[in-house]
Amino acid sequence: MFPGTRAVITTRDACKPVSFSVSATAQNAVFMYPPNPANESDILGFIHSAYLNSTGPLLNGTTTITGNYTVNGLFCAPVKNPRNALQVLVHGITYNKTMWEGLGLGADYNWHGYAQLQGYHTLAIDRLSHGDDTQDLDPITTVQGPLQLEIIHQLIQAIRNTGANNALGQSFKRIAYVGHSYGSILGTALAGKYPDDIDALVCTGFSAFINGSAILNTWNISSAAHTEARFAKLPLGYVASQTEAVVEAMFYAGDYDKAIPPVNFAYHDTMTVGEVCYTGFAGPVNYTKPVALIVGELDKIFCNSATMGCPNILDQTGNILFPNTTANWFTPQLTGHELTLHNSAQITFQWVHNIFLNTIFTSNSSR
Repeated sequence: MFPGTRAVITTRDACKPVSFSVSATAQNAVFMYPPNPANESDILGFIHSAYLNSTGPLLNGTTTITGNYTVNGLFCAPVKNPRNALQVLVHGITYNKTMWEGLGLGADYNWHGYAQLQGYHTLAIDRLSHGDDTQDLDPITTVQGPLQLEIIHQLIQAIRNTGANNALGQSFKRIAYVGHSYGSILGTALAGKYPDDIDALVCTGFSAFINGSAILNTWNISSAAHTEARFAKLPLGYVASQTEAVVEAMFYAGDYDKAIPPVNFAYHDTMTVGEVCYTGFAGPVNYTKPVALIVGELDKIFCNSATMGCPNILDQTGNILFPNTTANWFTPQLTGHELTLHNSAQITFQWVHNIFLNTIFTSNSSR
């Protein structure tokens, strides 16, 4: 779906593209009054109404979605002192797996590269119908969170074993899930439904307090097919940011290289009606393993409150979502929503690895 993704992949010898085939079944939401899939205005109005209503659109039960799906990823091996541990990296809305390489903008923004030097294997995946995934499934009924959750669950089950479905060629018994934004929402859902899938959870660009008004006031979107030629064949329910200025206003703040937003917009991906209009997952209240929350102090989506500062928001997020474990948190200064593409990226990488993960996954051991 995203021609040219390979152009921003770093040519590190220790990294290789991989592809998994997984079977998954999910109970997706049925919208009571879904938008007309052939009418862009109806689609955009539906999304707008969903954000105005804190409980989301009215639902009419669920429907069973089942099938065989392809998961494309980039797998990187450590370059020294390998740990018996894998990080599964899951991107956010309007991005794909290339965000974890810093969109090819150099080592300062490359999560893989930092993790490799710390001894970790990493697997960055494209979520369903994003990035290199050309399945382009129905954006209203199929490409929803419940199905994506089940696909990620099946992927992790494959990785924990050495069967034919494991495209990595090696199994891992210790896995950290690292999400950004919507990827973090899926991570909390995974921790709630399948807590044994992962040994640690890292949520970046995420809190329990989403600022819907900031999204509505800043994020001008259109059907992706009407914005760029590379999206021309997509159904209208795949939507995208209209301009570079919108991307910059939404995802950047504080201290960042002004040359980055144009690259971000050139490689931006899409989101679907089903993704943004339904996030009704059960909370991870029974999750007991390590958790880290990292949000930029200037993140207008997840750390913008008239009554609470960002530290208080993250502290409350830990209390609300993870009452049975301690949620560690960090707020990089002068940093917006896309925190891995700000000048504080290396500080964020250092905190996640040196302060958090390295205390859980010790070097050269099965821990």
